[in-house]
Amino acid sequence: MNYLKIFKVSFFIFLDISGILLGVFLMSLGFALGVSITIPQWLGWLVMLIGIGAFFLHLGHYFNLRYMRWLFGKNYFIEK
Repeated sequence: MNYLKIFKVSFFIFLDISGILLGVFLMSLGFALGVSITIPQWLGWLVMLIGIGAFFLHLGHYFNLRYMRWLFGKNYFIEK
């Protein structure tokens, strides 16, 4: 198994795990806001930064944009 394939597999595992953790984080943040708990300003900026990063990552992945090929290579999908 070459190093590029190991990187691809570990990247997509990391992507799945981070997506799950992001969902848990956003659900807990939504619950806190729903019960009128105020959040610090830095947490609001952190959520916005995570959202921007996720937007561009998934947009580039869905439309196969050039910066995704530049970052992860020409065929960055896991091939069976």
